[in-house]
Amino acid sequence: MKAFMRWLSRIIGSAITIVLVIVLFPHLSRLAAKFMPDESGSAIKASAILSEKLEHSSRLETFRVSADGVLNYDIQAAFIGTVATINASYRYDASFGIDLQKVKMQASGNEITFFLPEVEVLMDNLTPSEIYRDDFWYPGFSDQDYERLLETERLNCREKYLSGEYQEQLWQASLDAFEQTIASWLTSIHSQLVFHYERITLEE
Repeated sequence: MKAFMRWLSRIIGSAITIVLVIVLFPHLSRLAAKFMPDESGSAIKASAILSEKLEHSSRLETFRVSADGVLNYDIQAAFIGTVATINASYRYDASFGIDLQKVKMQASGNEITFFLPEVEVLMDNLTPSEIYRDDFWYPGFSDQDYERLLETERLNCREKYLSGEYQEQLWQASLDAFEQTIASWLTSIHSQLVFHYERITLEE
């Protein structure tokens, strides 16, 4: 009877072990991939591929903007009041992204950390549509002054996206686009590589 109970205990113990292995295997695999170095050399191969790609790449477009706006500008004169009024509807188009040649990379074991530069303007322009100019009583306002107004408005729109409420949206879009790009570069690498991303600040 004791022999039978020992045999039954071994059977039950084996069954429990198999169940635990099946249940915990995905978690253990991820944990091992995170803390154990990649002995297959995949990280080294991936670093070499990424370094070459980054070196021979230029700027990566990550975000596009197409927005309508209105420019309102009045010129005031002492004791007279408004002597010129400029109203112009416009379309602001811009392309934002990062310079891939400025990306820095650091590999350690099976982990690769990318240091990404700040988002920059790749292209932008401001195109006026409906224009109203009432400057008859102010002949000092020239076409060059009008062009300077449009240029100032373009720079204001640019700054709105680079340092305003859209800043985090631009960063996340750049991060997503970069992840997709390196994934396409590493289609031949089959390994549990772990990627980290950090910003390169202006001080660096």
